[in-house]
Amino acid sequence: MAARVLVVEDDEATRGALRALLDDAGYVCDGVEDGEQAVAAMRGARFDLVLLDLGLPGISGAEVHRRLRRDPRTRFLPIVFLTAHADREAKLAELAAGAEDFITKPYDADELLARVGAAVRRSSGLRNVNPLSGLPGNPTITEELESRLARGEHFALLYVDIDRFKEFNDHYGFTRGDRVITLLAEIVIDSAGADQRFVGHIGGDDFVVLARADEAEAIAKEITSRFDASICALYDPEDRARGWIEAHDRRGRQRRTPFATVSIGIVNIPPGRFAGATAASRAAAEVKAVAKRRPGSAWVIDRRQS
Repeated sequence: MAARVLVVEDDEATRGALRALLDDAGYVCDGVEDGEQAVAAMRGARFDLVLLDLGLPGISGAEVHRRLRRDPRTRFLPIVFLTAHADREAKLAELAAGAEDFITKPYDADELLARVGAAVRRSSGLRNVNPLSGLPGNPTITEELESRLARGEHFALLYVDIDRFKEFNDHYGFTRGDRVITLLAEIVIDSAGADQRFVGHIGGDDFVVLARADEAEAIAKEITSRFDASICALYDPEDRARGWIEAHDRRGRQRRTPFATVSIGIVNIPPGRFAGATAASRAAAEVKAVAKRRPGSAWVIDRRQS
């Protein structure tokens, strides 16, 4: 599948030339003229790279970069800057903030295509992004956990899982099942917010949030309450009226399955508690299993000291 590129450039002629160049090279290319439109476009679609003019009117390219890095959905998205000024300090600042590359105007077409292609290939090789949620997958989750453990940070790990998702998926089909997963992804992203919080998609209906220990319970409360308020809309009217799904199991017996809920295991991770990401993840899975035994959507905090 062709990589999708968003060109953010206020000059119409330059934007048109860049889009034509990238289209001819086989990319799927969209274009916007300012930072506000760029941020809005990223909320409505998924891109593989952003070609971003540093000197935009209104919201600057640097501010667009900061906003994209704060959003879990675009935190690892490769951003290549276009700039008319080779300001060394500005370039170093954006590279330190996570920019992939810089291209100086006037640009050489072959060089631009080479740099864009290299950035897309590096991103594809380094990132494991879940195609349904757009969130980083297991390799990036493990890398983030190991990095925080190595720095001796004090943080919390939230393991989020949907209860009775299989029954929902079997009853309504995988297309509507994907809608449930997408719903939870959006809720987790919005509830976790930005700043130093990390959101990852383990796979299926399992998600991870890394946040400050003192805000973990508030995040869990928001996730569960918002999921409970939203999930009913994905059931058929007759099932909503009953409050459960009626279906036959493999033996032909009729079963009633209550609505899907969310279980969250929360593990507090002070410096030195866990030797690695595997041990921390295992502890979170154990606590999540305890939450699953409680009625309705629930979260459980690990009170163990070691």
